[in-house]
Amino acid sequence: MQPVEFSPFQHEHVLMSATLQLESDLGPINSACFSQRAWRNIMQGKQPQGGKRILTRDDDQWPTINEICMLTGEKKIQRMDGYDYLCIEMPRQIVVGRQYKQTNPSFTLPPSAATDLQRMLRYEFIRIMLDWIRQERYFCNKAGIRRELAMMVDHFFYHYGMVLGTNQKDRDSMRRMAARWIEDAKMLPNDGVDFGVTEDLDYIYEYEEGNRDVSMDVLLKELKSGVNK
Repeated sequence: MQPVEFSPFQHEHVLMSATLQLESDLGPINSACFSQRAWRNIMQGKQPQGGKRILTRDDDQWPTINEICMLTGEKKIQRMDGYDYLCIEMPRQIVVGRQYKQTNPSFTLPPSAATDLQRMLRYEFIRIMLDWIRQERYFCNKAGIRRELAMMVDHFFYHYGMVLGTNQKDRDSMRRMAARWIEDAKMLPNDGVDFGVTEDLDYIYEYEEGNRDVSMDVLLKELKSGVNK
């Protein structure tokens, strides 16, 4: 898996640059964030700190939450079923005091910083989703069609492949979360990502064609026709 990389000008990069520490300086390894060294051990079926192989597993496959809990000794709870880990490229150097220090595979984020980074990523995801819906609403208004909000949310999830392997219950849950985010936002953002032309955003369904509003050009022609009589 290719790691997610942030530019030096993004908030996520700044946060990591200010908080990355050697894993050995943080005490016991915490499952909130693993260093590259600890993750390699987990991939090999070992405990994060190393030692003998405990699990026989394919180290080319991403570890499951059950495997991670088994190797870390952490008790698995139900909400962890929705957990997953994201591989993130760390800054190659950080500032400690007034000196630059090179990072290495033993650096990681303390739990509080990992939580802050997770929050940043969540807010960015919500912002992009809201902007997608704003642009799709604009397209529908321009095309003179009415489209349910749930369909717009589905388009966003399908476009980014976030519904693969999910069942109807999971999709309904994602729709409810999206509805809460839209409600919390109060208004959709005016600035955001330009998604360009996408089939899932710009596609007009057959039933929508039948319910199409009268275009502004037609209304203007009717108005002019009425005036000339």
